Amino acid sequence: MAKQRQNTTLCRANPITTTLQTQALTKNLENLKLLLIDTKKGVIPLSQIATIKKQFTYNKIERDNLQYSIDVMAYRNTRPVTMITADSDKILKQAGVTNYYQMGDITSLKDAFSRVIKAIAIGIILLILTLMVVYRSLKLSLIMIIVLPLSMIGASWSLIIANKPSCMPSMVGLLLLFGIIIKNAVLLIDFYQENRSKKSPFDSALEAIRLRFRPVMMTAFGTIAGMIPIALEQAIGLERLSPIADVAIGGLLVGTFLTLIYVPMFAYITDNDKTTSTS
Repeated sequence: MAKQRQNTTLCRANPITTTLQTQALTKNLENLKLLLIDTKKGVIPLSQIATIKKQFTYNKIERDNLQYSIDVMAYRNTRPVTMITADSDKILKQAGVTNYYQMGDITSLKDAFSRVIKAIAIGIILLILTLMVVYRSLKLSLIMIIVLPLSMIGASWSLIIANKPSCMPSMVGLLLLFGIIIKNAVLLIDFYQENRSKKSPFDSALEAIRLRFRPVMMTAFGTIAGMIPIALEQAIGLERLSPIADVAIGGLLVGTFLTLIYVPMFAYITDNDKTTSTS
């Protein structure tokens, strides 16, 4: 326990609080009572004009942005800081403490989350613009983007099943997932357009699935196989990186099959010309 400093209060008509740093005086009250004070009528001991008593005060006062703060330091092994912060908020509210806010790791985490979300949003906008230039079609660009939310279904369920929180590694895993899902969608649309010059929209969609099924599945399951050791946390330190693997595995299992189904289906539905095109 931290050693607390003693304040000495001198009380008569008007209380006066003073702090004495001399060890000899603060350790022994008798010495303090005999402390000589110069007055107009001569030198008198302190006990003649004051009542002396001990009182504990704060050993250390911390401030953050000129406001009083309490530093809490601890070691966390596998439990995320978001859950620890949520538990502390619950305990403080039960104790009736409401006029506070938390700083530290949780503030850095929230700032990092906002930056990653902004980066994902900017990346999606740039991706749509790039696909519009390549395929000269806004509809095809949106079809390839629409599978991204579908892949998040598997990513969310994998985190729930693994009992992992939504944290910064999971956001990194989401970026990895989006990149693979978009690549598979681009392959399907590319083969759909290539076959569209010779076949009907329905036949082109089926042919795109038939030709790209094995490459898409190999990409997905190859990534899943590489992520399994990280998800199992078989090495020291991998427990903090395992959300990357959980998001990638769950998102690819669900997102790959939904990409093979919905991308050709939406391409067929949005194709205005249902007849066979000829080159």
